[in-house]
Amino acid sequence: MTAPTRTGPSPSGGGPAPYLTDNLRHVLHRLAEGRTGIQIARELGVSPVTVRGYSHRLQEALGAHTVAHAVHLAHQLGMLADLPHRHPSAVPAAQVEVLRLVAAGMSNSQIAGVLGRAEYTVAEQVRQVRYRLGARDRSHAVALGMAAGLIRPQDINAA
Repeated sequence: MTAPTRTGPSPSGGGPAPYLTDNLRHVLHRLAEGRTGIQIARELGVSPVTVRGYSHRLQEALGAHTVAHAVHLAHQLGMLADLPHRHPSAVPAAQVEVLRLVAAGMSNSQIAGVLGRAEYTVAEQVRQVRYRLGARDRSHAVALGMAAGLIRPQDINAA
């Protein structure tokens, strides 16, 4: 079942954005800001299991494979345009390449297969790019990478 969509194009020109309830929008923004499920649960006054359910519904509504992919798609649709922009320290091209594949919804093992690298190397590159961006997790890294201009929608679509 897909979520209903609003009519009209999104601000980024990526097509109509799916309709999200207030709670789903809240969870999306908090995930993009790097909050944990437990922190979000406390803010909403619900259980962490409920937050996981919201995360799953977000993925379904946006047609995403992972939460990080959902954050990317939401950013592409202009749903996260109000997040603050950061300018990270220089991020090596290899780490940006890995971050783009994370944004495309790939796991570390899938990225390793695509890039011909060891899974351990990919995991370390994800850890390093998260550190450079000041990201708490993969979805927060994608949001910060999009906001900083490291990841562009056309880069993900080509991946």
